Amino acid sequence: MPFYLRFRLENAYAWIYHSNRFVSGAMKRKIKSVILDENWNRPAYHYLSQAVVMLDINESFYLVKSAFKAYEKNKENDTFTLQFVALIAVNYLNCCYHQKADKEYAQVAIDFLKTLPVDPVIGFYRIIGTYYEAIFNHEDKTRNMIIEILKKSGYYTLIQDTVEQN
Repeated sequence: MPFYLRFRLENAYAWIYHSNRFVSGAMKRKIKSVILDENWNRPAYHYLSQAVVMLDINESFYLVKSAFKAYEKNKENDTFTLQFVALIAVNYLNCCYHQKADKEYAQVAIDFLKTLPVDPVIGFYRIIGTYYEAIFNHEDKTRNMIIEILKKSGYYTLIQDTVEQN
């Protein structure tokens, strides 16, 4: 089976189960090698935003920090790059939640989202970042307020996997 098909299949299982337990060791190694061999650019950011769930939290933490540092050094504010780096942060926060990572792991992504420019294109990602920050800080009032907004706007299903377990 070609790599891209295997990647998509294992990636789907990882997102469905919120776990990398179905991701083969070979796939994890390949993902890391592809990302580490890449220069950080829009396609690399997009790839990591999708692959982050397939790695162990320590590996994700290292790669996410690397991506954020690269973005900070060479800030690109085009629409797609902004969306992909914000998506890395949000997807990584979801992984932190499901893998029961320490708050320090999540804080990297929360802080990064706050440094991004105020842009309607990534406004939703920043709201979701605030939601995860509320979860990790045990701020029920903020968490519940965001849940209600997402329910009223029809986006509740995007965080539902984190609400039922809280």
